[in-house]
Amino acid sequence: MELKLVLDFDGVLFNSAFEAFSVCNAAVAGDADNRQDVSFEEFLDFRGVVTDAWQYNRLYARDRLIAREHLVEVTPDEADWAFARRFFEAREGMMGDPDWPKLMAPYDFFFLLRPLLLQHRDRFAILSTRNVASIRKTLAFYDADVVPVYGQEDIRSRGSKIAVAEAQGWLNQVDYLVVYVDDMNSHLEPFDGRVHLPLHADWGYDLSDANSMTQHQVLTILSSMLKLSQKTA
Repeated sequence: MELKLVLDFDGVLFNSAFEAFSVCNAAVAGDADNRQDVSFEEFLDFRGVVTDAWQYNRLYARDRLIAREHLVEVTPDEADWAFARRFFEAREGMMGDPDWPKLMAPYDFFFLLRPLLLQHRDRFAILSTRNVASIRKTLAFYDADVVPVYGQEDIRSRGSKIAVAEAQGWLNQVDYLVVYVDDMNSHLEPFDGRVHLPLHADWGYDLSDANSMTQHQVLTILSSMLKLSQKTA
């Protein structure tokens, strides 16, 4: 049985809310059809339920504003996908700045985990709704671009995070022992019962509950799993 430690990116390794806020503002700059007055506090509140870039259109477009609690009910249309394209074009332009990764603050969890990533790169993978290029550039900035990355492109191709995991074979509990760490409960729920340990990170964007775990607790579990895997190898 192969150990696989699968990590979300935004809200687990990096606090990227300000970066996403900056990208959105760049995407709508000077466009009268989009709000120019979104505060970071308002953005952060909305960000807590966002799972795809097109959803920001429902915060910025003046004629499409909705409350955050109704976002899950929305099916994207062409205007939403057009916003997503503008979002990624704006991000691509911003990524030309070598200091762009500084817009994202690494959690302590990332710095504590980084030695394990480098030492056990074959045991880790990243599964995120963020686009792959921005994940890799951020990891490279911290000399940690050493693990497989499955991003928004893979999720759109397969349909969901759980579908990407299935395509990789991680849901086969005979062949894989999988620990999956995510800060979004909506992303974790499909993994419940499908992998050995789905863990909710309490330091990210979603609300925590009695089952949520601290950075120290998650790091302890991952470290212990790696030690056990070495003994049984």
